[in-house]
Amino acid sequence: MGKFAKKLENAIKREVAVTKEIENDKALIKYLEAQKAAGAALDTTAYESYDAWIDTIKKQIKKSESTLTNIEFKKVELEAVNQYLA
Repeated sequence: MGKFAKKLENAIKREVAVTKEIENDKALIKYLEAQKAAGAALDTTAYESYDAWIDTIKKQIKKSESTLTNIEFKKVELEAVNQYLA
């Protein structure tokens, strides 16, 4: 059971990083929308348009939000494991 608790703790430690990633992605979307509105040329060949790039970032945000939901569940699980072990 100790190994399982440690695994949960490690997953929970990622919460801050995931939250920062979401904030960075939201800032990137604002920047890209401003660039698009200004008519700036797309300076990367990784995406065919600003819209495609923005859509990709929005998908990443959804994935990160799902990860945060899972982390909240893991917190509850860890609390239950700790109660069981006490």
